[in-house]
Amino acid sequence: MLLTPKKPESIGLLSNSDILFGTPIPAIDRLRLVSDSEFEDIIREWILGYCSTQYVQVVRASGANDKGRDVVGYFNSTGGYDNYQCKHYDHPLHPSDVWKEIGKLCYYTFDGSYQLPRTYYFVSPQGVGPTLLTLLEKHQQLKIEFVKKWDDSCKNGIKSHVEIPLTKELREHIEKIDFSIFKHTDPQTLIEQHKKTNYYAARFGGGLKRRERPIIKKLVDDEMKLRYVEQLFEAYSDYVKDNIQTISELLPSKELFDHFNRQRECFYWADALNQFSRDSLPPENTCFEDLKEEIFQGVVDISNSIHQSGYENVQQTIQEAKRLTIQSNALIAVAQIQDKIGICHHLANENRLTWVRK
Repeated sequence: MLLTPKKPESIGLLSNSDILFGTPIPAIDRLRLVSDSEFEDIIREWILGYCSTQYVQVVRASGANDKGRDVVGYFNSTGGYDNYQCKHYDHPLHPSDVWKEIGKLCYYTFDGSYQLPRTYYFVSPQGVGPTLLTLLEKHQQLKIEFVKKWDDSCKNGIKSHVEIPLTKELREHIEKIDFSIFKHTDPQTLIEQHKKTNYYAARFGGGLKRRERPIIKKLVDDEMKLRYVEQLFEAYSDYVKDNIQTISELLPSKELFDHFNRQRECFYWADALNQFSRDSLPPENTCFEDLKEEIFQGVVDISNSIHQSGYENVQQTIQEAKRLTIQSNALIAVAQIQDKIGICHHLANENRLTWVRK
């Protein structure tokens, strides 16, 4: 008997982007898929980007000897801090998941390794379960349950191969600790706040935020001293075979006057793209410099060719820049034709492109 092949189940309509790069993974799911180390990096990014005004320094202190402190945010110069304890588990946190961490805090503040934090946050991609949530809301009960679990969870779990009994002195120290410092961070809230940082697009994808049109500043005398402006006036002078040094001298030629205003606007477009890159991507990103270098390599041979005038050099170079196809830079998703032209003038401002040979 012939069998009719079973039709595959529908996976819905796919966009061109889905076909090329795969179906996007929701941020909350990606948070659960990353490694323990990456999760700690995400927490540090969130604190650095979203909570930056709260802290003077943020340190990722995780490792074999972190003594129960993963990411620490110092809010003053005298050592006051909040602790963010990262628990990258495949389930919502249970009380049994945190007893040892609370034990480390109690012990290491007892032996003087460090001071108590202002707040101690449990951070997990799955959040906290209902039992732990109730205990965090009823901090006195949290302390009672924790003391009960010392022998099972902390006595042999704080230091490797070292037994730490709950002595009278240690118990008295624990009794003095205000357990209301223990809180949790909701993972969805974390993502929504991380989304407002310049780390989000690089970490979770989903594209860059919307780019606003640049504000074109009013022309002032100091701007006339910028090298890209000087180069444009040298190009105009070479074209008309006369020395042009001021805007008023451009006015008789509508072509040159309009050309100058367009180039100036494009310069500010590229300037704004540079600022957008700093505001929307991680601080260590080099996207704008990479884009500038790629455009330089794409147009330098045209610029260095023989031209009838410097003005013709400008025209042919920016036409080549507009034709360039750039696919490997994150900023291309938001870059405009004006940016490519403007980058040519940024290169001229650095004397990497020269319109008139002398």
